[in-house]
Amino acid sequence: MDTGEERLYVKCVLSGEPALIVRELKERGIVKSVREAVVQGLLLLYEKTAERDLRMAQARASRRLEEL
Repeated sequence: MDTGEERLYVKCVLSGEPALIVRELKERGIVKSVREAVVQGLLLLYEKTAERDLRMAQARASRRLEEL
């Protein structure tokens, strides 16, 4: 049954600081589940990585313009 949506099964145990962070986020009502915390974390990591890549590309383009 292919819904056309990417799916990835992840089974892991969080321990230490990541486990404490998830517990705190749940207690504060910021996330409702571990799954939601992981998804939100991945989305934020992806966004920050894209922003960094854009800044690096802009810096390279700026250096190239300065060389002209």
